[in-house]
Amino acid sequence: MPGQPDTDHQLLKEAQQGEAEAFGVLYERHAAAIYRYLYAHLGSHPDAEDLTSEVFLRAWQFLPRYHHRGVPFRAFLFRIAHNKLIDHFRQKRNKTELFHGEERPLIDKQNGPAESLLVKMKRLELSGILGELREDYRTVLVLRFISQLSPAETAAVMERSAGAVRVLQHRALAELRKRIGEKKVE
Repeated sequence: MPGQPDTDHQLLKEAQQGEAEAFGVLYERHAAAIYRYLYAHLGSHPDAEDLTSEVFLRAWQFLPRYHHRGVPFRAFLFRIAHNKLIDHFRQKRNKTELFHGEERPLIDKQNGPAESLLVKMKRLELSGILGELREDYRTVLVLRFISQLSPAETAAVMERSAGAVRVLQHRALAELRKRIGEKKVE
């Protein structure tokens, strides 16, 4: 989104000066991406919604001390989301429930029952395969392809260099392809 980091920076300045509406615009701009990232790791709509609100509450609380250091605000939010996930899993102490969220309706309004079932089966299969990947592989794939962060933003969230993120992404995709191929053979 061209020009967005500049407008984010301006909105942050306004929010730091007490303009709640400016922070509201930042929320509207970034909440869906944060939610998708959290949901991809949790598999639960209520948990993802709760953690999304906690991410923005934390960002709001930190706002007076926030200083732009060349890292996009979006990456800052994803870093908070990543830390919230770690805290969430520490509290649960059970990483096996990573992708066993609530059931979604089997039939949606746009597709018929057969198409809906196929979509759900593919989604569950992909979620299962993602859940089997190493945590850093899963994180880089979710950030890059589900949350649609740039390599630089992903690097900031994961606290790695952009080059390291590209290598990690390449390896994660190779592992994902391998596992998908294994599933097809079964």
